[in-house]
Amino acid sequence: MDISKIENIAKIIRKDSFQMLQRKGGGHFGGAFSCAEILSVLYGHIMNDDDKFILSKAHAGVALYSILSQCSVIDNDVLNTYGDDDSTLGVHGESHFVPGVEFSCGSLGHGLSFACGLALGKKKKNESGNIYVLLGDGECQEGSVWEAALFASQHKLSNLTAFVDYNKKQSSGLVKHVLDIEPLLMKWESFGWVTFEVDGHNVNEINSAIQQTDKSEVNPTMIIAHTIKGKGVGFLEDKEACHYDRLSDEQAKIAWEEIS
Repeated sequence: MDISKIENIAKIIRKDSFQMLQRKGGGHFGGAFSCAEILSVLYGHIMNDDDKFILSKAHAGVALYSILSQCSVIDNDVLNTYGDDDSTLGVHGESHFVPGVEFSCGSLGHGLSFACGLALGKKKKNESGNIYVLLGDGECQEGSVWEAALFASQHKLSNLTAFVDYNKKQSSGLVKHVLDIEPLLMKWESFGWVTFEVDGHNVNEINSAIQQTDKSEVNPTMIIAHTIKGKGVGFLEDKEACHYDRLSDEQAKIAWEEIS
């Protein structure tokens, strides 16, 4: 793996996301920035044409749009339409408008179930390829996530790898204050998943965990990625609530300098 290449992809994700959100007048800077390295490793090194990715934490749609443009799945010029009334790029990606968006995830808690269906379909048809899905940590408070977790284990979906973007914050505050999900690793293990914990901003650790998923012949894999919401922008990293932000001109200038 070319580490500098993958890290640069993540840098571009943050820059593209910033420009789209700032042009629109605000948005989910924090959640887009926290998952940049996960997306960069998947799209820049791991995934091939037989694989599919589901962004269950769809409020980070701008991050997905960026990586899709870098992979030439969508035209880079389309990113400049984000926020326009007639743009195909919504806050949450819509599969019937945007190539590369496999499933329209707006309401949280549905992406893993859909990913299970894709993985099961591949198993039954004896098709190659893996399914990858990215969940938010606050999203793991949804009961439908745990139903899907049981389903994946029951049906031995070894071709399914899920990530939790564990940035510890959600729309109304800290996850532990809203509805604590710890011990998260033990929960997924108890549901029959092979589990890993990684630094979600360390591309080597992310890649290593994904590569080790091949060691499991029957179990789905969960990679809990410890991340920082608003990663790369100091004043966002330090905020307890940075789920949806509008930046002043001065804040925008500071943020751009920090991520550039």
